[in-house]
Amino acid sequence: MMKTRTCLFICCIGILAVLASKSQAASFDCAKARLPAEKFVCDNPFISELDDKLDAIYKSVLAKANETEKQAVIAQQKHWIKHTRNMCTREVCFKHAYWSRQAELATFFEPKSPLYAKEADKAQAIQKVLAEAPLYESTWTDLSMCRQLFADLKKMRGITFVDPVVQTMSYEDPALDPWKRRALVSTWKKCSRNAPLTFSYTCTPPVRRGWIDVDSHLMNCNAGYGLPPFKIFELPPLKPSEKTRYFFYADYDYGPMNQKYITWAPIMGGGYNAGFHEFSLGECGKRGTGTYAGIDAHGPPNYNSIIIYKQRYFLLVLEHYIGNFWLSIRPVDKKEICRWSPQIN
Repeated sequence: MMKTRTCLFICCIGILAVLASKSQAASFDCAKARLPAEKFVCDNPFISELDDKLDAIYKSVLAKANETEKQAVIAQQKHWIKHTRNMCTREVCFKHAYWSRQAELATFFEPKSPLYAKEADKAQAIQKVLAEAPLYESTWTDLSMCRQLFADLKKMRGITFVDPVVQTMSYEDPALDPWKRRALVSTWKKCSRNAPLTFSYTCTPPVRRGWIDVDSHLMNCNAGYGLPPFKIFELPPLKPSEKTRYFFYADYDYGPMNQKYITWAPIMGGGYNAGFHEFSLGECGKRGTGTYAGIDAHGPPNYNSIIIYKQRYFLLVLEHYIGNFWLSIRPVDKKEICRWSPQIN
């Protein structure tokens, strides 16, 4: 009889433990979950785990932050819950919401490139880099055009900087909300409203190492989430044949491989998609226009801009990496590229 009661007692404890774990499957009390998004988090083990991880990072940031930073982080987190996470209805949307917020919080105290009141305010800093940094010819599609552009850029002759319509140091700034709702982001052969503007997914061709073919899908596909500063550019036509273009800018990337069972790994910049990404409003457009400069990581200060030169828009990418600057310039309407590196080829 005693054995039976003991078994019943152990079984009851086990059931209670299961119920308790289900009611606390996330960073909040799931027994009190009322909103559809809250219930989704509690019922989905993978998203629930992401919620726990994000909560731990959030608390660690608050513990280190000063009072001004703390108030900003709390406001951003409340906005993220209401206007980003709680807008999701599908798992893929929840994943992006948690990963993009984790990227911003995990790198909260990392150095950031400065925001300028006007993009032209960085002209002097760019001129200083071009005058002092070792920059050598790397890849030029149009030799004469690239050389002339470089010479004019050093003197800021005929260069007009384009100001963003929005710029902010947090993806949870309400100023970005209308653009998040309207934008269609092209990600890996499909268009989605579920992916944040900060998200980029890029695969490089398969690599052969000796006798081994590396699996391109598993090894060479990286998902990254852009870090501040964030900017949105609206480029009206300069010529009758052109259309209005929209670009989202994030300074550099941080993120996981886009595989469910691969551990989160920082890919600060990753060399793949840091910089400008073209997006569409209302219709599925091109995949993002990346600014790959042939390097493996980035770090501030970066002086990336959109300029007008000879009645054309150009993406100007001047990035800092391990004590050196790398420069690439490309027109937004063609695949031409002008690139300079600190390495003599």
